[in-house]
Amino acid sequence: MKKIFISTSSFAQFSNQPLELLKSHNYDIKINPFGRKLTKSESLELYSLYDGIIAGTEIFDIDVLDIAKKLKIISRVGVGLDNIDIPYAEKKGIKVKRSQTQPSLAVAELVLGVILDLKRKISIHSQDMKNGVWKKKMGSLLSGKKLGIIGLGNIGKTLIKITKGLSLEYLAYDIKKDSKFANSNNVNYCELEELLKESDVISIHLTLNKNSNKLISNKEFDLMKDEAILINASRGEIIDDNALLSALSENKIAGAGLDVFNEEPYFGDLCKYKNVILTPHIASYAKEIRVEMELEAVNNLLKEFNNTNR
Repeated sequence: MKKIFISTSSFAQFSNQPLELLKSHNYDIKINPFGRKLTKSESLELYSLYDGIIAGTEIFDIDVLDIAKKLKIISRVGVGLDNIDIPYAEKKGIKVKRSQTQPSLAVAELVLGVILDLKRKISIHSQDMKNGVWKKKMGSLLSGKKLGIIGLGNIGKTLIKITKGLSLEYLAYDIKKDSKFANSNNVNYCELEELLKESDVISIHLTLNKNSNKLISNKEFDLMKDEAILINASRGEIIDDNALLSALSENKIAGAGLDVFNEEPYFGDLCKYKNVILTPHIASYAKEIRVEMELEAVNNLLKEFNNTNR
């Protein structure tokens, strides 16, 4: 009997269908017992017994892959694979699959919600009232401002589509340029320096690699407008945490919205700032998208096992 470990902590919370599909094949199934992202040490303890893993964003580096001696497939719930050492997995004969369902709309909606929250100080007013304080603080409009998007992939494009009614000016920085989309949506490609200088809101939608790691640091914050808002719903490592803390403490930017962090769970110094909105890596957590991605992950795993049994 094949052994399956489900490491992603929110699996089947919104629908039993993915879990029931897996159970129907009579596998020995174990679900993440911690209800959160596994640490590397926990992964090292758990993964040695399993033939297949339905994974979240847990680390699969050389150490982890070496301990997983029976592992045949990692089936990712999600599209990002930067948590997995793909070349080493291939070397060990471990298949790596990911969901094809794009969480673009879910992420873009969350980003827009955070931007509006920061512009109009919604969370600050709400917390004041809960603390017995009735005090009006002036916000500002998003409408008519410049939105700079770093990484104009599916999520960045979706963000543009859902904000079309706000009369925004769009700036984009990306190594790969989609001229057709840019021309039809009035997007101006520019260098990163210009985007940082000109944008009122900056939203990051990059994959993590050696070029994007700590892309936003002290020099980049010095270029931003004092009233700029920075949003990151991609990978925490893209922003230098210490540089962000300095920028906030010195009022170099007006605020930030973060859904991702260098280390997760995160309970660090950014929690002290009223002008920072923090969410626990939930950008894709819209139940409709989540269930679809989980079903895909299960089917990818089943398909791989069927192929190896032929």
